[in-house]
Amino acid sequence: MSTDVTASTVTYGDHADQHIAVRRPSADPRWTAVLIHGGYWRTKYRLDLMDPLADALADTGVAVWNIEYRRPDEHGWAATTADVAAAVAAVDADGPVAVIGHSAGGQLALRVAADTDRPVLAVSLAGVIDLATADERRMGDGAVENALGHRFDPDSPDDVASSPRHRLPLGVPQVIACGTDDDPNLIDISADYAQAAAAAGDEVATVTAPGDHFAIIDPSDRLWAATLAAIERALPL
Repeated sequence: MSTDVTASTVTYGDHADQHIAVRRPSADPRWTAVLIHGGYWRTKYRLDLMDPLADALADTGVAVWNIEYRRPDEHGWAATTADVAAAVAAVDADGPVAVIGHSAGGQLALRVAADTDRPVLAVSLAGVIDLATADERRMGDGAVENALGHRFDPDSPDDVASSPRHRLPLGVPQVIACGTDDDPNLIDISADYAQAAAAAGDEVATVTAPGDHFAIIDPSDRLWAATLAAIERALPL
């Protein structure tokens, strides 16, 4: 990490997972990135998945808030949703903010961006942003059912609120990115979502380029470089 970056931890609750790893540049940040890791909403995956991206962004003068949260396999879906909302509310930023989620974190990013009152850019990196399709196709060994505690129910207001595809328009600008070498299910979900969001009236930029599921969070990969360029073009001023 650059010597011009200060690292700290911000807590937003009493549980060990209710914390945010913050990286602040010494000068005023160009913008603020809120990172939300994936891992199919399972506890064994943690915020360190996003550390390389967080370091790289901080070294370019971006303030980075890499959030941890209680996962639903141990704490229930309501706890996860509440934690992400509380973490985003705890972010101290005056300028543009992008909420960036990878994989399952893409779902969390788009939901919290739609729920929050602060102006943000919502970014999905190979996101599981259609819970009905992910559940129907049993992606991640039934990850949606495991997270929600039941199969996706289109008649459940909370299930619909949790699935970005089912609550369009979100009313916030979005970047939807997915590598062409990723899981075909995620490629399908991202493409369908972007088309539907634009048709619903949302401002949507798409990124597709060679790369797999982890290339998109690899700061040295051209897929991430293309995504970062799209993010910086789309940031609300």
